Amino acid sequence: MRVFHEISTSKRWPTTHILLITPPPIDEAARLLYPFAKNTLGLPERTDDAAGAYAKACVDVAGECGTPVVDLWTRMQQFPDWQKAYLRDGLHLTRAGNRIVFKEVVKKLGGSGLNLETLPVDLPLISAIDPNDPLKSFEE
Repeated sequence: MRVFHEISTSKRWPTTHILLITPPPIDEAARLLYPFAKNTLGLPERTDDAAGAYAKACVDVAGECGTPVVDLWTRMQQFPDWQKAYLRDGLHLTRAGNRIVFKEVVKKLGGSGLNLETLPVDLPLISAIDPNDPLKSFEE
């Protein structure tokens, strides 16, 4: 927790906001249909129980550190047919799944006093980057 605390209160980035995001749930049946590699054991390479344990640990750490958290694992499962609506292969998000992430992050940032309209941009716009000397665009 010490490193996390030092980052969040750093003098170098005094306006930094840290937001933890849990993993989404896993649709194990779909993972069996779309394995990363040949699946000789017939078991999903990821499980929803493991994702849930990781999500719980993330929520617990956020609570210990007083840091906001978006609990995707719990939130997505509140919707009917979340497996098909939010996960295209049991793991990766669909457009609707990404929309849930966006909405939850914006809502949580709003609780910290940040919003899309006033959030400062600290990187150059892609159109402002010189393709012949891209690093120059990042100099202060």
